[in-house]
Amino acid sequence: MSNSVKNDIGLSKLSDEERAKQRRAKQTVNNLVYSLLATAAVVVIMVLIVPRPTKSLIAPVDYKAVAAEATQSSKLPVLSPKLLGKDWYSNSARWNTKSADGVDNWYVGFVGPKNQYLGLTQGYGTNPTWTFLQLKGDLSSGTVSIGGYKWDIWQTTVKHDPALTRDYALVTDVKRGSETDEIILYGTASKSEFRAFATEVASQLKSLYP
Repeated sequence: MSNSVKNDIGLSKLSDEERAKQRRAKQTVNNLVYSLLATAAVVVIMVLIVPRPTKSLIAPVDYKAVAAEATQSSKLPVLSPKLLGKDWYSNSARWNTKSADGVDNWYVGFVGPKNQYLGLTQGYGTNPTWTFLQLKGDLSSGTVSIGGYKWDIWQTTVKHDPALTRDYALVTDVKRGSETDEIILYGTASKSEFRAFATEVASQLKSLYP
């Protein structure tokens, strides 16, 4: 057999091997693509069929029970205003005592159906420094009368987007013997919701601070 024939046979065999390798490589790539498509399809199906919660996963806090415990232990009047509506809930409630600033205080927070927030801090035996620190250095910008009480309006001069929880606040003082207690309402709710909240708080203040 001539050398040229041998070379042709060798090239033919080499070409067959290369084609086999190419087929195997192509098949491997195809299998990988099919596998990825199948995985993506499973993920899509799982997302579609798995039920998703329509409400917040945060368990509501029984703030009235916490307020009752704080009242019993402190012997002080503790505010526990009604919810603004059935879709509102309390996400936090706590009694703070022996704090570094020397002012015992009560806090309760509420969340609305559109994720709006309203917070209440009630300080006992307060002072101007405590108030200033609570309101992050903002300044009073006017007053409004709600529920028979005069509320100072504290509004930030810096616009935040989204709004911060203390960009807007309503503050009122009440006398308790020789002490002055202070109620601060703040949050990201609408002005009408603030007014409704302040009205409810004012109603309870009249019974707690006769």
